[in-house]
This record gives sequence, structure tokens and C-alpha cells, in this order.
Amino acid sequence: MEQATLSDTLPPRTREQLATLLGISALYIGFGMTMGLIQGGFPAIMRAQGISLGAAGWLYALYLPLGVAFLWAPLVDRWRPPLLPPRLAWIVPMQLLAALTVAMVALLEGAAMGILFSMGLFVAFTMATMDIALDGVAVERIHSTWRPRAAACKLGALSTGAMIGGGAFVALFHSYGWKAIFLCYAASLLLLVLPVLLLMKEVPHAGLPNAMRRYAASLNALLRNPVQLKRLTLLTLTCCVIFPIAGLNRLMLLDLNVPIVQIGGIVGTLGPIAMLITAVISMPLMRRCGLSGALMAFTALALLAFAAMTIGFVRGQPWLAMSGAIAVGAAVSGIFVALSARILGWSRGAQPATDYAAFYGVGRFASTLATIAGAQMVSWISWPWFYASGALALLIITGLLRAPMAEKDE
Repeated sequence: MEQATLSDTLPPRTREQLATLLGISALYIGFGMTMGLIQGGFPAIMRAQGISLGAAGWLYALYLPLGVAFLWAPLVDRWRPPLLPPRLAWIVPMQLLAALTVAMVALLEGAAMGILFSMGLFVAFTMATMDIALDGVAVERIHSTWRPRAAACKLGALSTGAMIGGGAFVALFHSYGWKAIFLCYAASLLLLVLPVLLLMKEVPHAGLPNAMRRYAASLNALLRNPVQLKRLTLLTLTCCVIFPIAGLNRLMLLDLNVPIVQIGGIVGTLGPIAMLITAVISMPLMRRCGLSGALMAFTALALLAFAAMTIGFVRGQPWLAMSGAIAVGAAVSGIFVALSARILGWSRGAQPATDYAAFYGVGRFASTLATIAGAQMVSWISWPWFYASGALALLIITGLLRAPMAEKDE
């Protein structure tokens, strides 16, 4: 059961809650840009330049630091750096390091791939560490009545960032070139840290007792809790199903001979817009139909998207395949935003950053491996069979989610 804290027992202050949402949403936009570049940018660009499907799949390894960040999350909970407020002391320097490294990448066009890949891993590491601290801020400062809005805001911010990183940057890459694109990316990371500095005032640590604050955060504490372990297992299985089926679609479109500029301009833009719409409608849908109803609705949308992508690929109809790629992204986002509000509650306790990072991070890590494996799998079984397997797996995981994730289990 989740930890009840003083901030949940007191009525929320609307101004403080709005300031918190604005500050963390700006940083989530930058994080979404990074995810968009890793998931939808580099693999598609390199595939368009002629590398094999299997080799392009390995580029998703840049996502690994985002997936294993839970390993150093206890440090973020335990150590309070000086000078800045506790969480911001992690957020600000990590964001600045990421921006500086990206600016260096902008000046190293044509450098050896090993150097660029290493710098990309470092950017992913700094952004992952920033995200741990940012999630801790969200857990501590978002009132229980504001969690659905916080989950929707996070999806909206990540979608906006993905629209820029995986859409606009890809579409404009050939027009403006390496240097301009990466300098714009670095400048954006710098600008997006300003709202959290200007809007968020330091507050007590969400009313947690000092004894709990001295608690030694660790992953073992989470894994020894049978309820938390059950939740973690289900979330990980869910991520391993939903993220590969949403993350490999641009490679499918390239195999369908859709130009990369068209993929970036249409899918890279309309996809995040569809996710933004999902963020808006998911909260009232859950209030009206409950979690089970929302899961069923978004699963039905995903099945329709699978059908559209399969038919579009087999018949050589790019518009239908692109429509399915956009729709499946919205469906996956709807499934996950319904779970995100619960994760905020599950992480309320002595080690919020550690628990939150574990819930998200273990799933990210496992789904990254599943995405890499999925790219290799397509090389053997073809895209139609891949989507048929995805449909079956999604139906199974939706059935598992409906019972144990009911309100009474919260």
C-alpha cells in the first residue's frame, strides 16, 4: 500500500501545484526530445543511409542509460548535494552537462562513430539522472488529487519533446544540417531548465518524518515488498509489450520505401499530436469508465492500428501504414498514462526517487532489450507476423492488468 504523507492530508494549494506542474513539464519536454532522438531519430536516419535493419536496431542501445538509471537512483535519494535545494541540485547540473555535451557533438560532425556514440551515452546518462531527481520532485510535491493531471501533463510534455526530437529535428536535418540541429537541441535544454528555477519554491520534503528521510534508500527495500514486487513485475511485462510495438514502426515505413523526410514530417509530428490528444482524453475516460474500461478502449485502438499497419505494408499503401503507426503510438500512450498516475502513488514513501525510478527504469531497460530483439525478430518473421504476435501479447497483458490493477489494489 502507498505511503500517506502530510502533503496528501492537507488541501492542495492550486498556485503551488500549477507552478510545480509547469516547472517539471518544461524539463519533461527536454527529456522527451532526448527520447525522440534516440527512438525515432538516429535509427531512422542511419537506416535511410543504408545500414541493415538489424544494425539499426542496435542503435536503440543508446536508450540503455535511461533504462538502468534505477541502479543509481538510491544515491539521488541518499545524498543531498549542497548549494541548491536537494532535488534541484541534481536537476540543474545534469541538465547543464547534457547541454554542454550536445553542443560539443554539434562541433564534431564527421568524428569517429565510437566517439559520437560514447558522447550520446553520456547525454543519455545525464538526462536519466536528471529524470530521477525530477520524478522525485513530482512524487513529493504533487498532491494525491492532482496525480491524474500530473500524469497527463507528463505525457503531454514528453509528446511535445518527442515531436521536436523525433519529428522536427529529423524532418529538418537534411535542410539545416548536423551543426544547426544539435546546437538548437543544446540551447533548448538550457532554456527548459529556467521554469523550474523561476517557479518552484523550496518546500519541506512533502511532510515525511525526519526518521524516514534518514532511511537508507535501496532497491532491496522495494524488492522485499511483495506488493511492490508484484506491481513492478506487471509494469515490466507491460513495457516489454507496448514499447517495441510502438517503437519500431518507422523502420517498417522505411522498408515500405516511405521517404525519411515524410516519416519525420508526418509521423514524427502527427504521432506526438495524437499522444497529446490522448493525454487530454485519458483522464476523463478513466473517471467515466474506470481503469479497466480505459485499458479496453486503448487496446481496441491498438488492434485497429495493427490491422492498418499490416494491410498497409502488405498492399503497399504508405498512407494506411502511417495512419496505423500514429494510432498505435496514441494507444500505447493511453495505456501507460493510466498506469503513470498509480506509479506516483506507489512511490510515496521513504525513497520516492528510488521507487519511482525502479517502476519506470526496470520497464525501460527490459523494453529496450525487447525492442532490440524485436528488430532482429522482424528480420526472420516479417512485419505482418510481428504485428500479429504483438496483438496477441497485448491482449494477454491487458487481461493481466485489469484485475490486479483495480482501484481496490491501490
